[in-house]
Amino acid sequence: MPTINTALLSLCSRATLWLLMTWVLGLQVGCALPRPAKVPMDALWLPASSNGPGHTLIVFMPGSQEVPQDIVREGFVDQARARHPGVDVVVADAHMGYFRNGSFEARLRADVIEPARARGYRSIWLAGISLGGMGSLLYAKSAPGEIDGLIALAPFIGSPGVLGEVAEAGGLARWQPGLPLQPGDFQRDLLRWLKGYGDPTQARPLLYIGYGNRDRLAPFPGLFNGLLPADRLLSAPGGHDWAPWKAMWVDALERAPLQP
Repeated sequence: MPTINTALLSLCSRATLWLLMTWVLGLQVGCALPRPAKVPMDALWLPASSNGPGHTLIVFMPGSQEVPQDIVREGFVDQARARHPGVDVVVADAHMGYFRNGSFEARLRADVIEPARARGYRSIWLAGISLGGMGSLLYAKSAPGEIDGLIALAPFIGSPGVLGEVAEAGGLARWQPGLPLQPGDFQRDLLRWLKGYGDPTQARPLLYIGYGNRDRLAPFPGLFNGLLPADRLLSAPGGHDWAPWKAMWVDALERAPLQP
């Protein structure tokens, strides 16, 4: 029998993963055609002080319809500075183009995370809305030990069919994914990683996650029962829009231990 080229198989599996994710996100949030993925990835570095980097950096990622300037305009950076004056912020332009071509994790690491470490930041948190929230989760899953905390606002984590499978099992704590996972099954792979928050032997960054109470991407109530304490589950009135995102951001900043 002919030998399967393992490198080609890996490439095909990765392409399948990102194409599936692009299709699902486009279906759920109405994504426009993605912009080209630039190298390096653009980012707005917004230090709190001109006296050099602080201890902690928040790497914020916009949604599929937003650009970094929108995050600044909507007050996310000002709110972070008001509640944590010594914390710096960088807003990375991690748009759909990077997810579509499979370079998101590599580019965020090379163009944002590694330069941040080189500047002297000892604690790095990822945050994002919608696509950016999902990107935060995916990056942390792929990079054990690199990230200290996550604030994921309205992230896509699974289609109705996949989440229905988890609901039938009684939530993530009881759900058992069929193994091995099919190549490109990023939804069950992400949910399996989130399930690990219930295992004290598995190291995970602190996670704050939430949705508007009418968000079409919100999973079923009780998904995280037994995995995350109540104070790390965020909620606000509204759908998939700025008002609940901003309300949950303020709430997360009050709760999260961003400064030592």
